[in-house]
Amino acid sequence: MSIKNEIKKMILRYRFGKKIDYQMPLSIHEEVNLQNVKFGKHCQVAHHAEIANSSIGDRTSIGRYTKIQSARLGKFCSISWNVTIGATSHPLDRLSTHAFSYRKQFGIVDNDIEIEKEKVIIGNDVWIGCDVVIMPGVNVGDGAVIGAGSIVTKDVAPYSIIVGNPGKKIRNRFSEEIIESLKEIQWWNFTESELKKAIPLMQEPLTMTTIEQLKNIK
Repeated sequence: MSIKNEIKKMILRYRFGKKIDYQMPLSIHEEVNLQNVKFGKHCQVAHHAEIANSSIGDRTSIGRYTKIQSARLGKFCSISWNVTIGATSHPLDRLSTHAFSYRKQFGIVDNDIEIEKEKVIIGNDVWIGCDVVIMPGVNVGDGAVIGAGSIVTKDVAPYSIIVGNPGKKIRNRFSEEIIESLKEIQWWNFTESELKKAIPLMQEPLTMTTIEQLKNIK
């Protein structure tokens, strides 16, 4: 490992101790709050992001002021600013929705009582626009796009485009034939060498001809 990465690791240990598990390279800006987070390699976290009890896949980027709770994010995801993944909810089936019955800060109970949260699963190559809210328990499929300001309460199919409140599908990114081929190829699992060979194909509109060329690389 390079001296530069060793220095970065020392800084990360000083800032977060055992609160994170990570691979290098890893870029974490200032004023970030992390608790029990596992990072893949080449991840980026912008300033004032908050992440807890979650795992972040290789080369995924997290925008400023984004909050992530109890989630698993795949590889190559682009998460914009001020996104909330795993939004906090209150129990609706109890006498009160207020937190005084399970949070000691309100002076009634002596100890905090954790309410188990459903995990959010975000696939690979997912793009989530700014100000999106994704509720606990939602699964977002590979290659999906969530438009800015959307509130997602239900599962999202792979390669679909979701917009609105509540979020609704407006169309697929590609034809069904291409989508099925992409599910098979899983390009996000290519080696770095294979990705470099595929770059020219990723810089042009996707067609079935491109798909066949990608299959040959893999």
